[in-house]
Amino acid sequence: MEGADFEGALAQLTGAAELVAAGVSADRRVQAFEMLAFFRLRQARAGESRAPFTSDDELFKDTAIAALTMAGRKQFLAAAALLEQARGLSRS
Repeated sequence: MEGADFEGALAQLTGAAELVAAGVSADRRVQAFEMLAFFRLRQARAGESRAPFTSDDELFKDTAIAALTMAGRKQFLAAAALLEQARGLSRS
């Protein structure tokens, strides 16, 4: 995956995580903030020289779009599940 595509997907995932963290109930907020921290950290490291790794580039990009869409529709549980999927597709 091109670096710009990876960074764009990370921006979408971070945005979705921000929306989820702001919209979920207090009992789910800790998990939402953990997810937000994960994607912010990945964003901060995206500029490093090594190539980004995902187990499936197309699925990662599609998941990012879907997570942001669901979060924007206030479907926070669906967005959280997609964020978890994207996290699983990420490799260090």
